[in-house]
Amino acid sequence: MQVEVIENFKLKDITLISSLPDMGKVGGLVTHHIAKKIDARVAAKIILTDKPWVNHKDGLVELPYDEYKLLVDEKNSLVIFTGENQPQEPTMVFDLVNFVIEMVQKWGNIKTIISSGGYIPLQKGYGNEVFGVANNQESLELLKTHNVKLLGEDVKSITWFNGLVLGVAKNRNINGVGLFGEIYDAELPQHKAAKNIINTIGELLKLEINTDELEQKIVEQPVEIKKEAPGIG
Repeated sequence: MQVEVIENFKLKDITLISSLPDMGKVGGLVTHHIAKKIDARVAAKIILTDKPWVNHKDGLVELPYDEYKLLVDEKNSLVIFTGENQPQEPTMVFDLVNFVIEMVQKWGNIKTIISSGGYIPLQKGYGNEVFGVANNQESLELLKTHNVKLLGEDVKSITWFNGLVLGVAKNRNINGVGLFGEIYDAELPQHKAAKNIINTIGELLKLEINTDELEQKIVEQPVEIKKEAPGIG
C-alpha cells in the first residue's frame, strides 16, 4: 500500500461516506458523485498493487494498480472515500478499511460512517427503494426515523469493503449505517439506485446534493430481469 498525503485537516464530528464499486457499481457511483458535487478536495491518495497478474502491452508487462482517494469537504465536515475497484485479496480489504478509518481519525472524531451498495431483493420492485442496515441501535433508529426500509432477511452477509467497514466501525464504537439501493442488473451501472441512495444521504445529513447528472443516465428496468435470486454487495 502506497500512500500520498496531500493535505491534512482539523475537523469536528466527521461523517465518513465510504464505499467502493459492487453490484451495479452502486457503491462507487455514490461516493464518486457526492465528492464531485460538493467540490471536495483530495486529501490523500492510496495505491494498491494486490492483483495476482501483470498487464501486457507491446511486449512489455506492468503490475496493475488501483487508486483510491480520500476527499474532504471542510464546510460540512464530510470525508469521502472512493475508488474504481474493490481490493483483490481479503486481507487487503481489512488493511484498507482500518487504514481509512485511522487516517480520518487523525483529522478529527468520526461521528458516523455511511456505506452504500446495490441490492437485488427477493421481492423485486421498480428500483425506487433504499434498504438499510446499522451497526448499533442508535443508528438503526435513525434509519427508521427517515423511513428507510430494513434490509431483508434473505441477506445473511454483506461482503468486501462496503460491509466490512460497518463491522470495523462497530468494533471501534463508531456509529455506522449501510444504504443499499434496489437494482435489477448486477453488471450494468445502476444510476437510479445511486441517485436514490444519495437523496437518502442528503436527508440524513440535511444536505442538498444535486443528482441531475445521474438522473440523465438512468436506464429503465427491462421487462425481464436477468438475476432471479436475491443478492447484495
